[in-house]
Amino acid sequence: MKQVKIFLYLFSSVVLMGSCKKDFLTLYPEGNLNEGNFYKSTLDFQQAVNGAYVPLRDIANNAYWMDEMRSDNAHYDYNQKDRGNATTENLVDFLDQANNVITQNRYQAAYNGISRTNVILDRLAAITFAMSDADKKQITGEAKALRGHYYFDLVRNFGGVPLHLHEVKNPSDAFVERSSAEQVYAQIIADLTEAAGLLAAPTFAAAQTGRVTKGSVTTELAAVYMQRKEYNKAIPLLQSVTQMGYALMPNFRDVFNPANKNGNKEIIWDVQFQSGTTGQQSNFIYRFTPVTTNTLNILGVSFNNTIGGWNVPTESLINTYEAGDTRFDATIGVIEGTLDANTNFTPTRVVSAVGYTQPAGVVAKYFARKFYYPPYPNLNQNTDQNWPLYRYSDVLLLLAEALNETGKSTEALTYLNQVRTRAFGAGNGQITTVDQAALRTIIADERRRELAFENKRWQDLIRTGQAIQVMTAYGTALKLKYPYLLPQSYNVTQDRLLYPIPLREIQLNAKLTQNPGY
Repeated sequence: MKQVKIFLYLFSSVVLMGSCKKDFLTLYPEGNLNEGNFYKSTLDFQQAVNGAYVPLRDIANNAYWMDEMRSDNAHYDYNQKDRGNATTENLVDFLDQANNVITQNRYQAAYNGISRTNVILDRLAAITFAMSDADKKQITGEAKALRGHYYFDLVRNFGGVPLHLHEVKNPSDAFVERSSAEQVYAQIIADLTEAAGLLAAPTFAAAQTGRVTKGSVTTELAAVYMQRKEYNKAIPLLQSVTQMGYALMPNFRDVFNPANKNGNKEIIWDVQFQSGTTGQQSNFIYRFTPVTTNTLNILGVSFNNTIGGWNVPTESLINTYEAGDTRFDATIGVIEGTLDANTNFTPTRVVSAVGYTQPAGVVAKYFARKFYYPPYPNLNQNTDQNWPLYRYSDVLLLLAEALNETGKSTEALTYLNQVRTRAFGAGNGQITTVDQAALRTIIADERRRELAFENKRWQDLIRTGQAIQVMTAYGTALKLKYPYLLPQSYNVTQDRLLYPIPLREIQLNAKLTQNPGY
């Protein structure tokens, strides 16, 4: 199949999403792309598939608030001078409601992706021109994999949601009831299973970067089974991924370096961003470094950063790192600086967090260094940083967890210690216990350190049944530390393990019901 880079083709929703039923007066301008003259060739379908990847970026731009900052890994730098962020802070502090814009954006982005894949699959079934079997398999596989991914994102965060499996052509088709979570999971498993049988194994060629492959789909299908505690179904899938040519990079920090993002054998699937003037850039490091009037000393480019102060590492996370763990320095850093009379922060330098002692007269702010790779281009909020969805170390730790949960603790050590060998060096940091309960805790802690700031922690806490206990204790400690937190914050109940169906969706669709507690 002719490879076309995902980020080169962006189409309006008019082309890629469904349309209302047309009458005989509908005319299509010949000079414009539209549903009347599109989907007429294999290239049209390939470009439409490229467009179905685009919502991945929209989700990535919102997910860290919901997946990482909802957990005990990250908090925010409270900005008393600018309370415009209160809505986002409420999301972190378990005070969010159905009108929260972040949850709404994520919900809508997922359904944008689903709509685009549905159109592709329905139009593909009705083509009248010749298409090779190889191209048809590739297009179908990618579309099914993406649809399964978007529904997996929805069901984990919102529970049962409306199942749309075909192009919406009539207004009545758009307004359907919520399916049960079990029904949604059944569809996810069906889509991912079919996609895994259609797609080729990874080749680690730069041209495939960002595309789903048999490796990424198999990994996600295993993650679905892990979410459901169906360990015996996850194990053979994860084991097969270990035979697909993936490998840990020798240096942990190199994994996330944008210079290594093409052909990186540790990245199983990531969301593609590209710096420049096409509107496809990322800005994560601007979000994760402090609010400051001048970023020159930390980013190499002068910018009045009013959007920072998010994903701040917590003491809880910092204290989990063991001596000699190279991931600590690669994951967390310190930005030193000063405050002026108006409490504006001026950064002076970036230093290591390992063994850090704050000097007198210096303001120190911890930040997520994992995505920090200066110097940056002289384009504000414009970086080349991709966002990882699945890495090979994630697979190794999931496999260790699944084996331990099925009574195969000795086998689990093999995969756990591969991750720890890179972190501590050959012959160091090896785990030897085969006590199932002890190993369960060790693996969970290892995932926390290895995957910090990659949007895994909150779902890991839910999946392992620890969310309410861990986050209640964490919130109690946090409220003692930060007087700005309201007494009702961090009231972590079973209801709060799901986010609300966005209010706008409830208002538009009278058939939808709200999640309990909202």
